[in-house]
Amino acid sequence: MSPVTAERNNFRWAILALISFSHIVGASAQYGISTLAPFYQNELGLSRAQVGLFISAFYLAMTGASFGAGWLADRMGVGRTTLQGHLSVGVCIGAAALAPSFAWAFACFFLSGLGYAFLNPASTKGVMAWFYRDERATAMGIKQTGVPAGGFFTALLAAPLVLVIGWRGAFVALGIVNFFFGFVFSYLWREPSRDVESEAQQRDRPTENTVPLDVWGFLPASFGTAIFLIGQMSLITYLPLYLKESMGFTSYWASQALAIAQGGAMIGRIGWGVASDRLFGGRRKIVLIIIGLASVALMAGLSLMTVRSPLPLLLAIVFLLGLCIVGYQGVSYALIGELAGTTRTGVAMGLMITINAAAATLGTPLVGYIVDRTGSYALAWQFLAGAIILGCVGMTVFLKEARRTV
Repeated sequence: MSPVTAERNNFRWAILALISFSHIVGASAQYGISTLAPFYQNELGLSRAQVGLFISAFYLAMTGASFGAGWLADRMGVGRTTLQGHLSVGVCIGAAALAPSFAWAFACFFLSGLGYAFLNPASTKGVMAWFYRDERATAMGIKQTGVPAGGFFTALLAAPLVLVIGWRGAFVALGIVNFFFGFVFSYLWREPSRDVESEAQQRDRPTENTVPLDVWGFLPASFGTAIFLIGQMSLITYLPLYLKESMGFTSYWASQALAIAQGGAMIGRIGWGVASDRLFGGRRKIVLIIIGLASVALMAGLSLMTVRSPLPLLLAIVFLLGLCIVGYQGVSYALIGELAGTTRTGVAMGLMITINAAAATLGTPLVGYIVDRTGSYALAWQFLAGAIILGCVGMTVFLKEARRTV
């Protein structure tokens, strides 16, 4: 074993664990917005649409900052970029504890989204640097599992924390964890040596650099998954409120139930990727359509639930929705990378994230507006089911999957 290979073998999984934990910590702030909503909604006098606008603020910031954050990651390096991201998230999400009104909280969550935008490009750059091509898909899937894992632990721990220190104290705790983890990450992070990077480049097959990026080729996937993301963020945002207002849950148990959906997402992000690679021979389109159709059936089922419905059935639907509509992203990221080619994956991913985040910015408060106007969560779930059907039809008709070569 060469010294270069030994260095890679010794550090790459430790580096991946560090990157994944960065996502867990960062996502705790993002999902804290929806997990704590049942606690702060009444005190701040917010409508459901206004709660949805908090998620929109977070994603609006990500929409505008994704390309700039990637540019900075290339120039500042993974360690410094991640430090900046966690420091910004920590300060801004902690400042939400002082919110006296909607406007203050909206600004804090928007600025948190700007900080969070630094984390994904930096972590992706870190995986690309430390992992050879034959392991990158697996590493990316594990890395992305950190996002629902952050949501899972936030849902599990935030509600008990509120009982001790209140929702304002919970936001302070999320801010402190993010702030100090930025320094921990910066201290533990190691850049690969030039020899490791050189060997990784030699082992990657050369790809075409002269062919222009076929933007129209991956737009159907981008817009289709944008609708999926509206379903994902609406579920995460409004599920605690739905369980509290329509199903008779307390604020505590409504927030705890969100952990069930996030647990499903953790399984789904890895499980759907394995299914795509192993069961479907590397095909991504058919897997996304299966996920979409399953989500439609589950959303329709959720709309039929009442206070008298069996609790195990309700929780099973919540878990399976997490598995499907929150667990699809590993497959969609792989699809975009294959459509764009390895040399243009960053540009394609930046465009897809921009389209997806813009859709979540508009779509999430729209679902809350539907509930505010009609007083019915059932109509909101049915609306989402119909939207996801349109996304599936669009991908079925317009998406041309990349030809696979042996």
